[in-house]
Amino acid sequence: MNKETRQEEQLSALIDSYQNLVFSICYKITSDYFASEDMTQETFLSAYQHLNSFDGENAKAWICRIATNKCLDYMKKASNRNIPTDDDDMEKAFI
Repeated sequence: MNKETRQEEQLSALIDSYQNLVFSICYKITSDYFASEDMTQETFLSAYQHLNSFDGENAKAWICRIATNKCLDYMKKASNRNIPTDDDDMEKAFI
């Protein structure tokens, strides 16, 4: 079995075991269903990209930490977005 196939099997096992848990963590942090879906996907993508550096110890803690970090980063970026709230702000945004 080649390395890529092994990593895909490991990812599949992670998804099967922790998909609902990761989504729950993301939803608790973001309070947004669709953002939680996106962050769940980002979590497993990041896990796949870093499987070669994972030591295999405590996969649950590892995947939960990735999910938490992804969501916290998302929330920081969301708080930095400036959304105009009235007509004056809208005019300034497009000038």
